Amino acid sequence: MKSIKYLFILSLTILTNAALAQSLKNYEQEWKKVDELVQKKNLPKSALAEVRKIYSIAKKDKQDAQIIKALVYITNLQQQNREDNEKLAIQEIENEIAENKEPAVSVLKSLLASQYLNYLQRHRWQLYNRTNTVNFIKDDLATWTLEDFHKKISGLYLQSIASEKILQQTKLQPFGAIIIKGNARTLRPTLYDLLAHHALNYFSNSERDIKKPAYAFEIKEDQAFAPAAEFAAHIFNTKDSLSLEHKALLIYQELIRFHIKDSKPDALIDINIDRIVFVNQKSTSPNKNELYIAALDHLTKKYGNTPLTAQARFLLAAHYENLAKQYQVLKITGEVLDATAYDAYVKGGKNGKKTTEPAKVQTGTKAAPVKKANGSGKG
Repeated sequence: MKSIKYLFILSLTILTNAALAQSLKNYEQEWKKVDELVQKKNLPKSALAEVRKIYSIAKKDKQDAQIIKALVYITNLQQQNREDNEKLAIQEIENEIAENKEPAVSVLKSLLASQYLNYLQRHRWQLYNRTNTVNFIKDDLATWTLEDFHKKISGLYLQSIASEKILQQTKLQPFGAIIIKGNARTLRPTLYDLLAHHALNYFSNSERDIKKPAYAFEIKEDQAFAPAAEFAAHIFNTKDSLSLEHKALLIYQELIRFHIKDSKPDALIDINIDRIVFVNQKSTSPNKNELYIAALDHLTKKYGNTPLTAQARFLLAAHYENLAKQYQVLKITGEVLDATAYDAYVKGGKNGKKTTEPAKVQTGTKAAPVKKANGSGKG
């Protein structure tokens, strides 16, 4: 199931520092049986019963990672046959949050934010016409507006990375047996990195659902494109408390501050490239084209020819190629406009149109001079 895999990557990276001292249990045979029931035999109810057994054992053994893994499976295996599964899944995660400690709580809050976001995406069409209410207790999600959901989701994602010190000290390497292995472990070396990037997936997304105030935050300052240290030190002020873009900038700043003194700059380079691309997509600065090129160029020159800077060089090449295509379109359009404008003028001259000054028609590439009318004045 895609949803299981999606949440699985985030969920299996857990545990309190105290858990490092105890033996981690993978319940390999138990999970193998579950996967066979789901994937080969298509028996979700039987699989659910086995997962509940694993959940109970993991609770007894205080295996936080396995508890959360089981919780994810329990939610997804009941999508088709449990009434109000989405709401019940949210309640189950909230119960786990109340019973756990850091850093497991941070992972659970990120997972809970994902559940609320999934609910929003599935019911978006029902929410568009709902209006905000004042002094109304909204215990039922059916009464929530789009703004209510975004406030809740934003708050949970921010809470999931609030315990910075603990999360930054929680390495992923000891938990290799319960993490889906990828090729970018050095780019997400801690639990903080993993959760922060998961939050960025939300905050860097579209804000089309959020009603924007007159003072809506915009990325218009050139410092958003600045080198890492300057960007991380800059203060981006706003009154717009709901702005996803502003929150994304703050998370990028925190990630850069965390990695700026790393002996190996892999994670820092990766964050910087992501930040520059995000800012270029959202910026309203009239100089964004030049700033984007300068930011990527600075990155490649500072860190040289490495596999990680190859992405920056690729983005530069793609940007230049896009500019070249735009130039060709403008050039062709300009030539057509020039010819059309001159033809219109000639016809106007024959009809006795007067002009007292040589005129120029502005196009994409050049200004086409237009000769003076003959001034005959005859109609």
